[in-house]
Amino acid sequence: MKHKGAFTVFAAAFAVVLLGGLALAQVGALRPATLTVSEDVAAPSLTESADGTDSVRESPKEEPREEPKEEPKEEPKEEPKEEPKEEPKEEPKEEPKEEPKEEPGDTTPPKLKILHPTDGQVFHEKTIAFEGITEVEATVAAGRYEADVNDDGAWRIVLVLSVGRNVASFTATDAAGNTTTASVVVVYEPDEPVPPTYKFTANQRYGKSTATPPFDDFWGTATPGAKVWIGNDYGSKHVTANSKGNWEARVTFPEAPIGRVIKVVVESNDGGRKVFEFINKGSGEGQHEFTANQKYGSCGEELPYDVFYGKADAGERIWVESKYGSGVTEANADGHWEIRVDFPEAPIGKVFEVIVEAKNGGRKVFTFVHTGGEDGK
Repeated sequence: MKHKGAFTVFAAAFAVVLLGGLALAQVGALRPATLTVSEDVAAPSLTESADGTDSVRESPKEEPREEPKEEPKEEPKEEPKEEPKEEPKEEPKEEPKEEPKEEPGDTTPPKLKILHPTDGQVFHEKTIAFEGITEVEATVAAGRYEADVNDDGAWRIVLVLSVGRNVASFTATDAAGNTTTASVVVVYEPDEPVPPTYKFTANQRYGKSTATPPFDDFWGTATPGAKVWIGNDYGSKHVTANSKGNWEARVTFPEAPIGRVIKVVVESNDGGRKVFEFINKGSGEGQHEFTANQKYGSCGEELPYDVFYGKADAGERIWVESKYGSGVTEANADGHWEIRVDFPEAPIGKVFEVIVEAKNGGRKVFTFVHTGGEDGK
């Protein structure tokens, strides 16, 4: 029994080998002659078992080779088709919105009419009422004075007139600021003539004196006929303003102390008053002897003139005065002075006085005549 079994196994193995050979032969017939059997395919071999019987050693089962998995072919990436650039759509230009036109405001000047007084009307009273008509709700003004305007546009204002011709101007202004101007001329003739008014003035010529006795000159304006008093405790004088309101006076102060400043008051009976200062410098100040000389005494030129000269204290001011022309100068460092004086208003053939005075009190009077060319000068 033991050998029978072994034989059976052997026979079966042989059959397998035989069948395998046939199969390979058939395969070989089909394949090219150069094809060889892989070393990995081994024929079965005999082995002796432990009990002395032959047995078939099975070749180790070849693990089925795992075919390498074919990596899935990466599909070629399709390049993204560049979309055709869409041209930017031009936005339709927005037409500028037309601003609503403002309706023009009121540009019509208001009406303005003066009903009273009439142009050129003469009044004997100083205060009169001006009346007229204007646009409703407008205002009317004469300078800085505003008229009263009632609900129907009638206006009225009272103004004070000046003697003579008066121009009264009025301006009407409506709610929109438009204006209209109108004027009227009226004349004020008072029943009694109003006397002219005169302003009081007073002036002093020197302010000091070295003469013996010391003196000063004063002049100014006042009401015609007014009495003017000039003086102090050391000397005084009264004069009367002439018909043109002018006055002038020389006042001596024989008792004035030397070197002391004293006050001199000038007053008029119409209320004018002014105060000046005066100082008696004395006669021992070493001044030059005052002299004054006239060069011609007459002139026939179209613009007549004369030349005056002399000696005085250095820096002393010298005045040359007449009704028809005047001048002023100063003595130089050597005490010499000289001045040309024109007499543009001098009448031909009339002899008039020309007074030369120095600030230290020196004074001299000359005469002059405009010959009109008779002397060839």
